[in-house]
Amino acid sequence: MQMRQRSILFYILVTLTLLSLILFVFLPTFYLISFTALNWRELHLEVFSNPLIGDEHWKQIKGMLLLSLRLAAASVLIDIVIGVPLAYLLARKNFKGKWIIEDIVLLPLVLPTSAFGFATLLTWTTASGIGGLLGLKRGIFEHSYVVPFLRIPLLILIVHVTLTFPYVVRILQSKLEELGVEYETVSKTIGASELTTFRFITFPQALPGLFSGSVLAFARSLGETGATMVVAGVTVTAPLAIVKWEQQLKLVPASFLGFLLILISTLIILPIEYLTSKGQSTSLAVTRALRFKGKLLNLERFISRKMYFLKDAAGLVFMFLSVLAPIVIVVLSVVSYWSADPFTGKVEGGILYQLFGPSNYFNSLLRATLTSFIAAGFSTYISTCIGIPTTLVIERFKWGKLLKSLLKIPLVVPTSALGLSMLMLWGPPGLGLLEPGVWLIILTHIVFSVPVAVESIASSYEGSRVRDYEEVARTLGASPYMALEAATIPSLKLGIFTGAILCFTHSLGETGATFMVMGRDLTVSTLVVNMVEALAIPAALFASTYLLVVSVLFLFLFRFLTGRGRGRGV
Repeated sequence: MQMRQRSILFYILVTLTLLSLILFVFLPTFYLISFTALNWRELHLEVFSNPLIGDEHWKQIKGMLLLSLRLAAASVLIDIVIGVPLAYLLARKNFKGKWIIEDIVLLPLVLPTSAFGFATLLTWTTASGIGGLLGLKRGIFEHSYVVPFLRIPLLILIVHVTLTFPYVVRILQSKLEELGVEYETVSKTIGASELTTFRFITFPQALPGLFSGSVLAFARSLGETGATMVVAGVTVTAPLAIVKWEQQLKLVPASFLGFLLILISTLIILPIEYLTSKGQSTSLAVTRALRFKGKLLNLERFISRKMYFLKDAAGLVFMFLSVLAPIVIVVLSVVSYWSADPFTGKVEGGILYQLFGPSNYFNSLLRATLTSFIAAGFSTYISTCIGIPTTLVIERFKWGKLLKSLLKIPLVVPTSALGLSMLMLWGPPGLGLLEPGVWLIILTHIVFSVPVAVESIASSYEGSRVRDYEEVARTLGASPYMALEAATIPSLKLGIFTGAILCFTHSLGETGATFMVMGRDLTVSTLVVNMVEALAIPAALFASTYLLVVSVLFLFLFRFLTGRGRGRGV
């Protein structure tokens, strides 16, 4: 009787898990799609045939979508050029300090986007950045400089490439490590160069990983909001337009644009997930397509012998300039601006004056810190509680793979569209259950934190002997619930802690969605944007450095808990 009751409890847990996912994750993610369908007449009138401005909103939407798609495509192409050699280096080579390179690759995933955007702006376009270090009295290039052929502001492109290349590198590296080196060894034994071996043997097999990383990078760029808000200037991408229109109370065109972004992200993710499941047939097709002979083989042999270091150096130089340099520049600038403006000598231009003077940004920073930690703490706890049973459902049921694929969509949905969806669902324009503020921030952060928690816990589950422990427990007469309590949860502690750290850090740095739902409850990341817009640059310097340091500390904690890097590269 007791065994039957525990089995019933297990299936109740599964039911509650699915209900939680629908209520907290999927409903907010896809709400704008249903909202658009139910309010199509009003949307059509406002967007396509407005009595005053005609189809002006539609023309603006098309222009901003094309810019965002062009920006995302360019970012992914650069990601591939930089990321493929770097992933191969990390997967196939062992050297001292390898774990440091891996952490630098991971760093953009945990950096607060608004703080990183400000650091990048400072690094490339001001005399306080690299230009000043080189003896120039200006930045390396103007803030408004546009890449001619692409017609994309260079600064925005740098930010998007930096924030998206980790998806290509990390996923491709994991795929290469799974493949092993047996076929590569045979290829090199019969005289093939390293580059030929990669093209003919390694690359086709790793293609599913490259597809997955590229599509995540594309969707991430398509929806990037926080850093773009800081560096965009007069340029308006699709996610920024949603924030702008929401602030102007133009909810109808904002909702339609959000619907389009969510639809595009969904249509990108699901086909790629299906294609990657057919990885073997895809690899064979690519292998046949890449069969070349003659001069190309000789060129590859020359490059492998004489220029092999270039492929490694390019990725490492890029990481230093795009990831480390902005952080170093911001820290150095805090020192320079601490008591006064280093260029004019005015105390009013110093950090201390702006923090404790009439502007009193220090109190604003304290309040924003409290809000950030409350939102991150609650959303992380709730997401972890949902993520643990969700992982078990994914691993134990045949339809779990479909659920895992669907959970990738909230990860790549543009954050401003997600924030608008939450506002339209739970806020005054929708059900009216919550006013914009910290609780709506928490609900919004849960949407993208649950998939982060599930990814980490699922990796721990698949990389351990949990299944064996569960089997032993059941052999001894334990019900599914007892096996879960006694064997499964204790075995997943590392994955749970790692997921919680990543969720907390992600929540701490989220900007785009938070802007839509925060009301008067500013977080530190949104406060940085407000400081930049108010031209309180010294205060923004301090707040950005504060956020970046916290994120780096959490990355070290992640390193300590996972134990990665110990004994490696030696």
